[in-house]
Amino acid sequence: MSYTVAEFITLRLKQLGCYHVFGVPGTSCSDFIDSLVADPDMQFVNTVNELEAGYAADGYGRQGAIGAVSVAYGVGTLSMANGIASALTERVPLAVINGGPTDKDLRLEAEYDVLFSHSTGFGKTDLKVFRKLTLGAAEIRTLEGAADRIDRLLIMAMERSGPVYIEIPQDLWKQPIGHFSPNLAYSPKRFKRGARAFTNAVADKLAQASNPVVLLGAELVRFGLVDEALHFVEAQNLPFYTTLLSKSLISESHPLFCGVYDSDLAPSTVTQGVESSDCVIALGCLFGIDHRYMVTKLGDKLLRVAFNKAMIGTEVLPKLSLGASLESLNQLPELSRTDRQIPTVAGQTYQDRRAQWQSKLGDNPYSGTLGHDGIFAAIGDFLMDQNDPYYISLDTCLASFPGADIPVLDTQCFLANPIWLSIGQGTPAAIGAYYATGKRPLIVTGDGGFQMVSQAFSSFVQNQIPGIIVIIDNGSYAIEQFLIDGTFFTEPDKAPLDYVMLNGWKYENMPHVYNGGIGLRVTSYEDLLGALRHAHARPDQPCVIAAQIPMKDLPAENRAFLGI
Repeated sequence: MSYTVAEFITLRLKQLGCYHVFGVPGTSCSDFIDSLVADPDMQFVNTVNELEAGYAADGYGRQGAIGAVSVAYGVGTLSMANGIASALTERVPLAVINGGPTDKDLRLEAEYDVLFSHSTGFGKTDLKVFRKLTLGAAEIRTLEGAADRIDRLLIMAMERSGPVYIEIPQDLWKQPIGHFSPNLAYSPKRFKRGARAFTNAVADKLAQASNPVVLLGAELVRFGLVDEALHFVEAQNLPFYTTLLSKSLISESHPLFCGVYDSDLAPSTVTQGVESSDCVIALGCLFGIDHRYMVTKLGDKLLRVAFNKAMIGTEVLPKLSLGASLESLNQLPELSRTDRQIPTVAGQTYQDRRAQWQSKLGDNPYSGTLGHDGIFAAIGDFLMDQNDPYYISLDTCLASFPGADIPVLDTQCFLANPIWLSIGQGTPAAIGAYYATGKRPLIVTGDGGFQMVSQAFSSFVQNQIPGIIVIIDNGSYAIEQFLIDGTFFTEPDKAPLDYVMLNGWKYENMPHVYNGGIGLRVTSYEDLLGALRHAHARPDQPCVIAAQIPMKDLPAENRAFLGI
């Protein structure tokens, strides 16, 4: 059977488990989109804008298959660059499929100085930009060898877990691709050079350690290694924590689960368990600025392997893959003590996990005027009552800190952006996660982040995605206020910075604008719990809930940090 270039890329995406491509239609990619529409297994998901498309593909790719996005050349691709940078930083397999200028376009521009559509005039702008934002980028200007070049890029995205960029001149989409292998056969490379050194170091540390722990990271999900990691944890009877990026990779009901280390502002049971350990084994973890204190404090007590790099403290070992390291670690005899008490949080409610913060929140922190902790207490209580799993998407905002303590009993149903830290990512990324998992999204976002991507609510309505979006409505970029000048929260009469203030929106009226959905506003724990239950009972449409809180409210750990 003969395949066009467009049909070939469509086939390869399916073979990699991708059945949804996100984007905004443009003439440069219209022939590719036509091939998606013609394929009964595929769906092209229209988004309102290109940044939303990039974030949605990012959210899709975090679930085990490759994500894919296709938008217009130049004006579209450059608009979604931030979403692709998110995938690069947090190591998400993703393919940017772009239609580029033809040879004729480039020739006429060079000879007559007349720009083709969406050209900057400075030569192959998209290709140059995306070479900096992907693991690999190429334009396919000739049909000879095109299939092999496309395959190499797609395999790179899967083997190295990150985005790639494929540009096809728009007059080649319908041309025959020529000969290609019927299947995209590959097996992830396993680098083993550092396995002995790393395993010996782990064995030595475990034999001497009195309180060893394990940190489990997102690479375990990216490469399907969760079971191997769990085998190691259980065989050695080791308490384990996750990072926020990998929250829920194993059910938090597991008796060895001890919490989420999101930063040094985590509850003391978590920070002490990790930061005071004499042996921390980090498997597949990406570390960002919120982990800097922990990583530097532990020094050579931290042994880690992630994305083909193994380290003991600052010493870099020979190249080692996570899969190869787990294979070696799982051959170790039992080295860890079995009589030690495990500080598990399994079975604990949100309120239980945060009991240490009670003094920072007053006598009855989860009743009366709503605050950050009241929002998550209501969400935690709501989730504990549900039999149907929700997919939790936590946007970057002050809520990132308390959001780490939501009890999640299902597996691989949580999304955050804690390394790239782009506010606004959570809402559109949940669209991609919904198509990949089928689980109903529950999104928690700050009002500043949501205003950046609010049009995504239209995509929820248009595509009948029954998401529940809880907007923390305090009228400001509160996380920026906290980071720039925290004295606003400590001094009752101090005004906020002018440049962090937002125009107040009536979010509950959005369904009238976007022609569908439910809109609610709440001001107390009881109101929010009722609103969540009301939205849950309407699985046929999305719901936006404006959770109004005082501008000076802070999560408990942030209050403790400021000494209030």
